[in-house]
Amino acid sequence: MTTPAAPATAGERLRRYWRRTWPVVAVLAATIVLGYPIALLFGLPLAQRDIADLRKWEQGVFEAPAPRDVTALTSGGGELRFDAPLLDERGAGLPVLGGAPLQSVPTGATLRLAELEEAADGTPLLRFGDPLEPVASPAATPVLRLPPELREALPPLYAGDALLRLGSTDAVERPDGQRTAFTFEGLPGASDDGSDSAEGAGAGAVLLDGAVLEPGLDYTEAGGALAGAGIELAEPAPFGSDLRRVVGDAAVLDAAAGTIVLAEPADAPVRPALDVVRLAERLEPVPDGTGRRFSFQRDQILETDRTRELFVGERPLRADEERSEERADGRRTAFTFPSERGIVAVDGRLLLEGRDFTRDGAVVELNSAPVRNARIRNHPDIVVADAEAGEILLAFDPGDVPVWTTHYTFYARPGCGSTVIECFFALPQHPVPFPHWIAERVVPFFGKYALADERNVVRATLYTTAGTLSALGLGGAIGVLLAVIFVIFRPVERALLPWVIASQTIPIIALVPVLLLVLGNFGITIQTSLLPTAIIGAYIAFFPVVVGTVKGLRSVEPLALDLMRSYAATRLQVFWKVRFPAAVPFLFTSLKLGTAAALVGALVAETESNNRKGLGFQILGQVQSGNVADVWILLLLSGLLGIGLVALVDVIHRIVAPWERTA
Repeated sequence: MTTPAAPATAGERLRRYWRRTWPVVAVLAATIVLGYPIALLFGLPLAQRDIADLRKWEQGVFEAPAPRDVTALTSGGGELRFDAPLLDERGAGLPVLGGAPLQSVPTGATLRLAELEEAADGTPLLRFGDPLEPVASPAATPVLRLPPELREALPPLYAGDALLRLGSTDAVERPDGQRTAFTFEGLPGASDDGSDSAEGAGAGAVLLDGAVLEPGLDYTEAGGALAGAGIELAEPAPFGSDLRRVVGDAAVLDAAAGTIVLAEPADAPVRPALDVVRLAERLEPVPDGTGRRFSFQRDQILETDRTRELFVGERPLRADEERSEERADGRRTAFTFPSERGIVAVDGRLLLEGRDFTRDGAVVELNSAPVRNARIRNHPDIVVADAEAGEILLAFDPGDVPVWTTHYTFYARPGCGSTVIECFFALPQHPVPFPHWIAERVVPFFGKYALADERNVVRATLYTTAGTLSALGLGGAIGVLLAVIFVIFRPVERALLPWVIASQTIPIIALVPVLLLVLGNFGITIQTSLLPTAIIGAYIAFFPVVVGTVKGLRSVEPLALDLMRSYAATRLQVFWKVRFPAAVPFLFTSLKLGTAAALVGALVAETESNNRKGLGFQILGQVQSGNVADVWILLLLSGLLGIGLVALVDVIHRIVAPWERTA
């Protein structure tokens, strides 16, 4: 007599459960852990690309700075100090007044006034204009207006003898017509023209589309960690509006109207300095043997900078290019230009005089004919020889005369950050987000629409589930029917099986539009019908069912068939008693494969038919919107749906064939 086994304890049941579930937990944990290096693997090349792309860099502007304080100029003695961090690198500052250098001795950011007065030969180093007039403003922040003649080129502004530092910073978030909370970042005192400035003041007035907002009425300051950096607007900022905050002594309010907003009321009248000594940048000669190549202190200069100002001594240099009077026809070698001097370039390649061409006044004779329609240009004074290295080439040797600049634009820094990691986190969208980024979007994504709304993701999942099951049922029925016919009638199999195989080589993406056109001609609304989903899914799903079922029906042992014949069993009895039980494992294995195929077909059909009720359309919509994290949520949801449907087929398998259950 067998003794009944003792009931399992709670610990044993827990161990059994863990043995069954630990592989799933391990795979899930490994997937989450591997998600981080995979996200970096796909995202870091994009970040590196952004760093290398100069079009995505922030542009800086060097502008010859005016003195911080002109007390020395008004009192007649002392030193002048300039905010010139660029000039401190090489100490190559050159004091200039108007368009003429005052002395050719390189200096740092401090100048002795006595030397300047001697070099100026009696020319006044400072000339003020009339004080700026205040403008009535609804806010308490003072607003001043420049006269029309000073609006195009803003002169240095002084409150008494102190230079006003212009600075404002844009809002980090873009106004979209709905947002009211904004934050402001950036270096204090970052100037409006893009140049670097020294230390700046704290956050000041908030500016919106040329108007000064009033604190307490138009906005309130954010508290906590965002104190001083964040605000809450009373009304949403209009879409695409200009929202800034003053971070210097003053900022340009409206350039067209010539209005300036002060951070706080000035103790002395604000006056423009019409003429004042500035500290220009002196270009350094590059030792290449020609004496005509010079470099800026900053690399990565803007090659197409139309505002760049260059001088040799008191002479301004032309940065334009001249076209030849003749057109390149593939045979001509002589070309005529307006100037009798200059640097010749063909299709952007600089030519060397004496080696590549000879010049006779305004006529240039090339050693070889350029190709037809080649761009032949003559640069009378200068040309950018190497924008990346910040080098220019002069058309003549300036000798000991200084080459200097008061204004030029350069690429200051990558807009995304100074390191690849910073640029990685600054990517607007990551092709593979970090797993916790996806997790953070789950709750907002599922709660975005109410359950009654057809855009709700739960409703879309149920709709796609119904379409997949319909496709699986139709495809499974067709597959089983064909398999039975192929097994019973061998000639039919030989005739149709090649066409069944060939049907799977037709790209589904090409088949769907044809099917939609046919269904549309029959009056079926494809945007809301499950029929396209069922047909396309069945078209993909029936093939593995056919192949698997045929294999199962023919897997019967010959001895079993001989035994049934000895019992005088009919063909139907043989099929039902022998072939069907043998084919069940193959059938359900094929149905599991067909389930995945039916789901893919359903998603494709929903996408191509613009069926707004399904997951396929939602995936397409999120891809077009650029919401990568939401796309991954939908992809994971589709994967879970596939796992669930395969598990459902397995449950049906256990019900239909209980004899195949294993422990």
